Amino acid sequence: MKHNLNFIYNNWLVVTSVLSVVIIFFSLFSVTTPSMTQSTDKYLHTTAYLFLTFSASLRKPTNYILIFIYFVLFGIVIELIQPLFNRYFELLDILANSLGVFLAILFADFLRKYYSY
Repeated sequence: MKHNLNFIYNNWLVVTSVLSVVIIFFSLFSVTTPSMTQSTDKYLHTTAYLFLTFSASLRKPTNYILIFIYFVLFGIVIELIQPLFNRYFELLDILANSLGVFLAILFADFLRKYYSY
């Protein structure tokens, strides 16, 4: 596990950039099935933003507030432009995204203390 964390720690900008592009793509272009439930969608939002935020939180622990603000604003901007791509703005998506960002910061902080980064 330490090796995987070292990879994320050393390549945090690449990991974050790639995940940002993936999230933008899946947020703006509909690739989900209509049978997906509302709760499943929110779990996906939370998980996506948890992974998106984790690498930056692991690498830049002194900037947790800025990291939180940046990734929450990233999610809000995506939600605001979704109607331009035949998608819908949902406040619950923003809340789920924010929860993912918060959990990632907590998890990264815990691992930094456990693995002494």
